[in-house]
Amino acid sequence: MGSLKSLAQGFLVSAASVFLLSILLLFKGGDSWIAMLYLLVLLVPASSLTYLKLKKPRSQAKDGADKWRHLLFSFQGVVLAFWMFDIATTFYAINVTGLAYELNPLGWPLGILGAASYYVPTAVFSYVLLFKMKEPVAFYAAIPLALITLGMGAMNLNAGAQNFQVFVDAAALATGMQYGLLALIVGANLAVPLALKMLSRPKPL
Repeated sequence: MGSLKSLAQGFLVSAASVFLLSILLLFKGGDSWIAMLYLLVLLVPASSLTYLKLKKPRSQAKDGADKWRHLLFSFQGVVLAFWMFDIATTFYAINVTGLAYELNPLGWPLGILGAASYYVPTAVFSYVLLFKMKEPVAFYAAIPLALITLGMGAMNLNAGAQNFQVFVDAAALATGMQYGLLALIVGANLAVPLALKMLSRPKPL
């Protein structure tokens, strides 16, 4: 269960980083209204997760080796977020706009299978090395594996950023929709943490 939590934490941190990258690209060359709305959307899960983290009772501290195992395995979640970003932006650039084409020799969408044939076995092998074998040699073997996987993920992140540039160049929001969406997202920023606060209150007997 702890390994899945590490995977999820790595994914969420990287997803937030990708979202921030998208916001920066939009502010730099796209529609500033869309960039601001993206930023406000990001605040909804950020404020909610912060509230839940503060309310959660402190868990028992892990030993040093256990912390490093979970950190290394969280890199698999990091790479998963980068890969999802690449897939989503590739779909937009190729299928929605038709302004891009797939460089992978397998083509699109078969290129997904090529990446999956590396990422899925790597995640399984990393899990076995870190949480099943637990010998020092298995831990040290997981380090270069994690670094290589991060290198592969960085290529997905770079490809996704290039694909997202297609969206940035075409980004525009109708004037009539701007204030309506702004009100909706600001309302969500207020309502979601308030709902979490009410749900976390102890129920009377």
